[in-house]
Amino acid sequence: MTARIYRWPGALVPPPLAPSLGPPTSPPTGAGPVAVPKPRRKPKAPALPAVPTPARPPRELTEQEQALQDKMLRAYYEGRRPSRNHAKSSIQNDQIAVRQLLAFIGQPLWELTENDFEVWSAHLGLTKGDAPRTQRRKQTAIATLLRYLSRNLALQNEARAMGGELREIAHSENRVVHTTDQAPKRHRRYLSAMEFQEVVQVLDVAIELAIRSKPRCVRTLLRDKAMFNTYYAFGLRMSEGHALNVTSFRANPDIRELGRFGFADVYGKGSNGSGPRFRSIPAINPSIREVLEWYLTVVRPLFPPRDLEEPAMWLSEQGTRLCRSEIDTRFKQLLQVCGIDPSTMSTHGLRHMSVSHEAEANVPLHFTQQRHGHAHASTTQVYTHLPEAFIRDRARQLVKQHLKKKEST
Repeated sequence: MTARIYRWPGALVPPPLAPSLGPPTSPPTGAGPVAVPKPRRKPKAPALPAVPTPARPPRELTEQEQALQDKMLRAYYEGRRPSRNHAKSSIQNDQIAVRQLLAFIGQPLWELTENDFEVWSAHLGLTKGDAPRTQRRKQTAIATLLRYLSRNLALQNEARAMGGELREIAHSENRVVHTTDQAPKRHRRYLSAMEFQEVVQVLDVAIELAIRSKPRCVRTLLRDKAMFNTYYAFGLRMSEGHALNVTSFRANPDIRELGRFGFADVYGKGSNGSGPRFRSIPAINPSIREVLEWYLTVVRPLFPPRDLEEPAMWLSEQGTRLCRSEIDTRFKQLLQVCGIDPSTMSTHGLRHMSVSHEAEANVPLHFTQQRHGHAHASTTQVYTHLPEAFIRDRARQLVKQHLKKKEST
């Protein structure tokens, strides 16, 4: 065993060794028996959980059962899912999960029970070692398939003719909980329309200071001003604003005052495995035309694109499409300059503010829902954050209106 070397000023020397203790000596007479230390016991290894196995032995399906099961799978994966424009990769991954379940349980779809689903789910985590996210994705594949089959009366009747029944065996109580379901709710802050204008004014001051002291930062600040105003004016998601091109705008024939910026054509997020969904967002703020014309004629030419055919609306210093993380970082830096905790707001907050400010301006809820690409009005309501002062003022106005009507009668 080599001695450990320490670095001392001026030289490398080994550490001082302990003095030799010499050969062991016998205990003195009358000292009593020498206590011999007991050997340490090895800690017991924790008992491993039992390997989950199906309650019934797997069996081979008859030709008639196999034909019916294949018919059910084709109806869902070759009929329903493609008709909803679901991505091909999403369909294939779900098919793999379903076939893994059927191979593990060894029973047809109409004979599956909740216990079968739970044993297979335990197998995914304990035996296969799948991550919780992967387990949840596979469980969702089973849930969506059986939800469709159990509600298809024709297929349900064929299953009952076989002596079974298609049931929704996967539900919220026997599936992996989504990480956001149990995460503590972070307090978010959303600015009023006046506060947002103050943030824009702070950005203008930063631009003026940069012109004097840091000219190299001017063009990025000018780009940020146009970019965040566009996110807010059209209520864009992060992905929609990131993918925006110079050709994404077109005129609204009913509102010529907006020029060629009457609509913004974007691809929003899909749902349940579908690809990005196209939607056209009408502009409702006339000032956005001036902002976008100024940006495209004055600011964007300051960012020479690496590729002359680069269509990206927002360019980086290197002349490529600005990445999402940089967009979010720039917004958080702006919040810090304004004295706002950046952990309480993200770029997506601009979308929330767009919805909220339309509600304050008495824009009809259905119009706001369609404009922001929400499938349900309840989602739009979740995005609505009205300040207390607005609610109190509106309540006072409504009471006065009722009193006037009562006095007139």
